[in-house]
Amino acid sequence: MPKPTPIRRKFILAMDPPKISLGRGVEIEQGYVVRERGQELRVRRAGRGHYLSARDRSGRSVTGQEIRITKGQFEKLWPFTMGQRITRIRYVTKIGRLRMKIDEFTGEHAPLRLAEIFFPDAAASKAFKKTDFLGDEVTRRDEYQTAEMAIHGIPETSGMCQLGLLPYTFIDRKLHLLLVTSSSGNRWIFPKGRQEPDMTPHEVAVMEAVEEAGVLGTLRQDLRTRCQMADGRFLQLYAMKISKLLKHWPEEHARRRRLFPFSDALEMIGDPGLVKAVRRLAAAINPKTKN
Repeated sequence: MPKPTPIRRKFILAMDPPKISLGRGVEIEQGYVVRERGQELRVRRAGRGHYLSARDRSGRSVTGQEIRITKGQFEKLWPFTMGQRITRIRYVTKIGRLRMKIDEFTGEHAPLRLAEIFFPDAAASKAFKKTDFLGDEVTRRDEYQTAEMAIHGIPETSGMCQLGLLPYTFIDRKLHLLLVTSSSGNRWIFPKGRQEPDMTPHEVAVMEAVEEAGVLGTLRQDLRTRCQMADGRFLQLYAMKISKLLKHWPEEHARRRRLFPFSDALEMIGDPGLVKAVRRLAAAINPKTKN
């Protein structure tokens, strides 16, 4: 009989595990070449090893195969993962008799730490009592899947993160950005809103762009950045190339919209954290953009 697949449960790591030696961790870089409709093609560097894997998440279980590739093959594929990457240091240890992996995320996903515990069967999982160093369980929360975080960033506290869109176009070969006025009418901002149930972050961003600015276009999931604004809230900003400006839109009587040359748009925004984020996206959109 085939060996049963262990049950995995994932928790946010609230504090350092007491009396558990983590030892030396392994640095992992992981990026997604393709991810759509449950299909994944990813490349991964773990320590000195390099791997390519194809995975299918369209069913109830995850199936796939991972093969070892050369460092040169990895380096040729890695540029295609731009905007869909995640880095972490992984520790493998034990909690009692159970195997536990701890991922300490680095880069833009810091300071998130997740602990994944492996159980031999359902009975062992049900009998497990969570220890003090384990925070909220996120096993069934899609936003904590590695691929989701690679694309959308780490989830923020409810109500603390907004999702926005940077609509852009080129006029006379020069980058222009579309801004709208705030609800009070005294500031120029990008269309943005809060996460909605049963919608992905980029779907929310597109919805807000239509409602607040009457703009349609092509959203690039690989062009996104996250920043903390002056009011303490986080903003995840996606870039969208404008294809059409609607003559009428839901909030046309509450907001004005206007296309600004890139440098003028930066002056209108004002918020230092947001300005830095816009510069990063602009450099990815058009490397010739002057910072």
